[in-house]
Amino acid sequence: MAVKFIAETDTLEKFRTEFNELCAQDFGDKANLSTAISATNLIDAMNETISIATSTAGWTIRDETSTTQIIGGGNILSVLGTTNQIQAVVSATDTITFSFPSDVTIPNNITALGTTHTFGSVEIDGNNIRSVDTNTLSVLDTLRVSELETGSGLLSVDESSSIPRFTSSAAGKALTFDAVPLFNSSVEFDGATAGTFKTTITATDPTANNTITIPDITGTLVTTGDSNTITSAMIAPGALSGSDLADDSIDEAKIADDAVGQDQLKSVVQLQILNSSGGVLKTLYGAGA
Repeated sequence: MAVKFIAETDTLEKFRTEFNELCAQDFGDKANLSTAISATNLIDAMNETISIATSTAGWTIRDETSTTQIIGGGNILSVLGTTNQIQAVVSATDTITFSFPSDVTIPNNITALGTTHTFGSVEIDGNNIRSVDTNTLSVLDTLRVSELETGSGLLSVDESSSIPRFTSSAAGKALTFDAVPLFNSSVEFDGATAGTFKTTITATDPTANNTITIPDITGTLVTTGDSNTITSAMIAPGALSGSDLADDSIDEAKIADDAVGQDQLKSVVQLQILNSSGGVLKTLYGAGA
């Protein structure tokens, strides 16, 4: 069927001829419509014909947006899957099966409705993740979190201050090490005011295994740089001997009255004063060296 076209310069007779041919040859006489069709115009007649054809030899498919497509007799409906996402299998009789492959790839986001979801042996229940068959959930790669808390929240690990930090919310901020911690060369203490001065304990590179024992008593540690801290109460009786004293370090003021007798004199010698009958009136003792 040729296209009917009326140019702006064509005559009215040209328009009349083209219009009559269009009605008589292209559209036809509506009186010739089948009595099985109730429509009285071409458009309604075509729609009614399609409806009759699909109800007997075809069918209509419709998606969730109510978009429809007529599948007539002799047409083929192709159902295509997507690699690693969903697969469609046609089987006898008149059956199509949709399934997921063994390995599924979700290119964007996946949203699961409900609160509890299980992936293998891992269960996600709201904000909780657990293993459904053991009490252990293993992460085989590096796990990075902004803050880590224990189950009761008494211990947290974070790096909010740009330095890794352990925080205990137990009574007295207590933190128990049921192990032997190994430190590098130094340990730093912040003190009551964080971020100002620090006290650093540093160990000289040891050449053998050494042990420093802290006594079972409350007190203050004393260093070689300290002065006027050690008192007599801190020195056990008999702990000092002559070898612990500097030569010529004890003066007269440090010797108690009547504290020195003949037994304390070196190479003791004696001088006796006798009376006329030879009796001893007085004995004087002195150092013989």
